[in-house]
Amino acid sequence: MWKRRMVETFAILTIGDGAIEVISPREHSRLWEAGPEAARKVARFFAENPGYMRALGAAQTGFGIWLALKQYEEV
Repeated sequence: MWKRRMVETFAILTIGDGAIEVISPREHSRLWEAGPEAARKVARFFAENPGYMRALGAAQTGFGIWLALKQYEEV
């Protein structure tokens, strides 16, 4: 039971993060522009290319929904 709850919690977080990426890709990317230079470069890339961030967010949201629905299947 706890494993399913943890997976669903991860799915909820994934859906929310994906939605923010779709709604506000530049701002979301800039928020995470911190840490090692490699991580900052990735964040800058997505801030400069919001279409890619939106696509990633849509895929992430879809994955989160799929993952959440898997928790409701009969075992």
